[in-house]
Amino acid sequence: MIESIQQPSERKLLDGKRLRLDRLPPEPSPRGSDPWLIVIAICMVCGLLYLGASLFVPLTIALLAYLSLRPAVAKLCHFGVPKTLASMSVILVAFLSVALIATVLYSPVQSWMQRAPETLQRFRGNFDSLTQRLDELDEAEESVRETGREIGVEQKVEIEVDQPELIDSSYLINTTGNVLAFILAVAVLTFFMLASGDDLLNRILNVLPDESRRREVVKTIGDIQDNVGRYLAQISLINFGLAVAVTLVMWGVGMPTPILWGVLAGLFNFIPYVGPLGATGLVFLAAGSAFDSTSRAVLTAIAFWLVTAVEGQFVTPAVVGHTLKVGPIIVLVAVAFWGVMWGLPGVLLAVPMLIMMRQIFAAFESTFPLAVVLGESACDPSHSDCEPVKEDQPIAEMAQANG
Repeated sequence: MIESIQQPSERKLLDGKRLRLDRLPPEPSPRGSDPWLIVIAICMVCGLLYLGASLFVPLTIALLAYLSLRPAVAKLCHFGVPKTLASMSVILVAFLSVALIATVLYSPVQSWMQRAPETLQRFRGNFDSLTQRLDELDEAEESVRETGREIGVEQKVEIEVDQPELIDSSYLINTTGNVLAFILAVAVLTFFMLASGDDLLNRILNVLPDESRRREVVKTIGDIQDNVGRYLAQISLINFGLAVAVTLVMWGVGMPTPILWGVLAGLFNFIPYVGPLGATGLVFLAAGSAFDSTSRAVLTAIAFWLVTAVEGQFVTPAVVGHTLKVGPIIVLVAVAFWGVMWGLPGVLLAVPMLIMMRQIFAAFESTFPLAVVLGESACDPSHSDCEPVKEDQPIAEMAQANG
């Protein structure tokens, strides 16, 4: 009994020798390499997303379409429609809407492309600063000719500027084929997700060990579906209204093909903050080639920008603010990140992906702080002692109050 009692800083080995614990080398911390592992994992995931863009982009679009269209399929099934037929009907209506938009845009875009050389010449004539260097070339040519006459040598200087076609026909055919193949792939993936996605989800739930975990997964999926579906429905209705308003304004100022610019405003508005500015630039270029007066082109671009600015400052925050719940900095970073990863499709998918990531991060305790950064509420509704930082409270005043 007495021999079994040891000093706290000593350990008795099997051979009877004593060893002081303070001389033992420190045991490696099991979490010491976690930050490096996290960094390596993030880099590997980013590389996989970048290299596999051709696979992940249609899968992501199909997943978002599944989350958005699943409630409609559920309602049709509630009225006795078979699930396969309901899925096919919903997809058919959705992609017919896309085809209708493409049909509306085709004729005006083709008209602008056919008149592109003429309109560019007109744009150059309206803005003298753009033709200054061409005038300098003309003066240099005349000077060379005069020098040749003085020395008795007749020189002929020809300046030829090759103007390639704006759109190569073979490139246009290949691009159209790729776009149609991409749309078909998304349609097929969305159909199978709608028709058999629930069965796959049930199989995944059966693998989980307990009922509480299954309820958490179902709740997370339901939150993602509600938030993403609500955002896409709201922003689509807002952009449709914006397209109608811009069409009327462009028609009022005398802009050719006003429907084209209305649809352009609605489509570009899916890209937060950056999209309306890009659309305004395109309208300015088109107005500069369509009108004889530079001031009229500027006023047309200002009118376009004012409509999009009113929508962006008042309509979207009032309708989508509760669903998005994230500041412009996070949105711009997400747009830039997914734009680098996946190009233009990534830019369009940035905000829905942001909402999905927020809901997924909120489902796990270890990633919940990231969900708070992305817009999730910092307080549990069941806890009354939580005091989150007010959004309108400056950081300096908050620090002074805490001090």
